[in-house]
Parts: sequence; C-alpha cells; structure tokens
Amino acid sequence: MKHSPLIMIALLLSGHLALAGFKVPKSIFTIDELDEAKQEATADKEPLIFVYTDPGST
Repeated sequence: MKHSPLIMIALLLSGHLALAGFKVPKSIFTIDELDEAKQEATADKEPLIFVYTDPGST
C-alpha cells in the first residue's frame, strides 16, 4: 500500500492528459441524421465522433 498515492496521482494525470486535446462538439445528431452530420463535419473540416448511448436511460 506504500505505492497507492503514487498510482492514484499517475491515474489522475493520465486521464487529464488524455483529454487535453479533445473537444466534444456542442451539436448532437441521432443516427437518423447521419448524412446531415457528415455534411456539416466535412464543411467544417472536423472529425465525426460516434458515441453510443441509450437515450431512454438516465
């Protein structure tokens, strides 16, 4: 257990660094709007990000 604080600090820093260059767009499209999302992403020269969720869950 002597290394637990060091491991926790390393995990916290690695998570922070992983998100450092990642921005989630404010607009959200459903799968039915995929063509519109592709057009907008292409026009803005932005990547298209897929996040699978259950809209009925909390």
